[in-house]
Amino acid sequence: MRVENMTHWRKLIVVFSLLSTLLLVGGKLSAEDVDHAGCPPKPLRGGMDPQVCIMDGCLRGKTVTSLHWGTFEAFVGIPFAKPPIGELRFANPVPNEWWGRRAVYNATEEKPMCVQKNDLIPNAEVQGSEDCLYLNVYRPSAQNTLRGDLPVMVYIHGGGFFAGSASSAVHGPEYFMETGRVILVTLQYRLGVFGFFSIGEEAAPGNFALKDQVMALHWVKKNIAAFGGDPRRVTIFGQSAGAASVQMHMISPMSVGLFSKAIMMSGSANAPWNIPTKDPLKLARRQAEVFWPCASKLSPKQLVSVLRSVDAQELAQSIDKLKAWSIDPLTLYRPVVEPPSWSNQAFLVEDPRVSWQKGNYQQVPWMTGYLPNEGAVRAIAITSNENQLKELNANISHLLPVLLEKQPSAELLQRIKERFFSDGTEGEWITKHNAQRFVDMFTEAAFLYPIQATVKQHITTGDTQIAPVSIYKFSFKGPHSYSFYYTFTPQDFGVVHCDELIYLFRSPALFEDFPPASKEAAMSRELVQFFIDFAYNGVATPLRPYRVCSNDNELYQSMDCDVLEFTNSEEPFEDKPFGVRIVNGRNEDLFAFWNNFY
Repeated sequence: MRVENMTHWRKLIVVFSLLSTLLLVGGKLSAEDVDHAGCPPKPLRGGMDPQVCIMDGCLRGKTVTSLHWGTFEAFVGIPFAKPPIGELRFANPVPNEWWGRRAVYNATEEKPMCVQKNDLIPNAEVQGSEDCLYLNVYRPSAQNTLRGDLPVMVYIHGGGFFAGSASSAVHGPEYFMETGRVILVTLQYRLGVFGFFSIGEEAAPGNFALKDQVMALHWVKKNIAAFGGDPRRVTIFGQSAGAASVQMHMISPMSVGLFSKAIMMSGSANAPWNIPTKDPLKLARRQAEVFWPCASKLSPKQLVSVLRSVDAQELAQSIDKLKAWSIDPLTLYRPVVEPPSWSNQAFLVEDPRVSWQKGNYQQVPWMTGYLPNEGAVRAIAITSNENQLKELNANISHLLPVLLEKQPSAELLQRIKERFFSDGTEGEWITKHNAQRFVDMFTEAAFLYPIQATVKQHITTGDTQIAPVSIYKFSFKGPHSYSFYYTFTPQDFGVVHCDELIYLFRSPALFEDFPPASKEAAMSRELVQFFIDFAYNGVATPLRPYRVCSNDNELYQSMDCDVLEFTNSEEPFEDKPFGVRIVNGRNEDLFAFWNNFY
């Protein structure tokens, strides 16, 4: 991010803190949320708030003036499950109770984010509420759109399974709504210990976050027609942990039939940070020992009971005491494998890497994409901190395995040094001069290799005729970047993890709007249309000829298929102020190195 002076970036920090405070406003379904009007609402007419009736009752939304032109309708803070509090903490989600035919739910105010401690932000504090299982529905205004049933795009936010929200302050719908072509749904799910705590038994099976998402998708399938959406044309898309979630929905038996297309942005279920927890009960005991030193004597069910009594803010804060070094591993709480015998309520019945290798997943069209400096999401916070970098170099053989989620042999560790830090000394692998190589290491290990492996395995075991896969690369550099929030420094780190989100969603709490005539605004319009085109067609379509990955030819098994790159190319695309070009996504050297490592 270009920051002109210290005053400006301090102002941004204040804005971000204000956003966090605002997102805490809200709560459980109350009398103020429901207007007992005595009869169902009348159909929408000029000058009235938009109203929609679903199976749970009727909702009153609001008409919103879009950023550049026109209006759209927003129905926000809609409950899709009961608040996961009390006995429902560490339990599978329970459907929300209907509020009645003669009541109107107030869907004009957003609800709080789920309890979280976002360690990606320096000096993060615990924020949010346990009562957070709500979703938002945005649709083009009825006065402006007479298309009938529109395709539906359901967005699953990222944040490493420990942070994030569906707030319009960060994931604003304006860019999608201005097209008038789709209905957009954003949802929230439990995070961290609340979303993934498990004792390895049915009393607390785990994967609650993913089951929250499943329940939200069931809500969409059941109710979206009332909003003018087509339940047969639902595209799920997510970024980072949201992308891993999307891939796991393709794998999970619980998600069958809930969507027709999928988009995975900068993430994969094959990533090291998504490897299922091997011994969830051990982690559960460690969690309980933070509060009770004698927790080792408790039975698994007693662990669940006592941890349900802990204040949510204190429980979220306690993650600091479970990390191996600094804030690592970032994603401590993650998916677990559940026995399929658990009352047909198991989300993952085997390691997702195994399911994908076997071809045990829904064969639907899907797309994946990546950015040049994905690894900056963690690496630059370390290289920008002199003390942390010094500590890492002094304990490289112990700490690098923590960062890479793998305990390698001395030989493999040395290969890491040769590949990335050949100019470093034995006592100082990572220096200011090769700091970019540290970013490259994270990018390859946590993002590029898992994505490439996902595509390769699909080409080998999937059905690319009915489930074609498209690939994109986003390397367009604009004036804003999420790198600022990873370090709170104005340094230019290139196009980093999350930067494509700036062009898909309006984020008024984090970034200034693009001038309407700017190349950034043009890039945003192009990228949004690209995603929507996929929701319509199931393949990437902006250039011809474009070859999706296929197994029709053995060459494709080397991932020798087309990647669409959105960039600052000097060769504009159809007289537009940016570049869209075909590049080769094949990198056999990268794949071979990390395939051997992992």
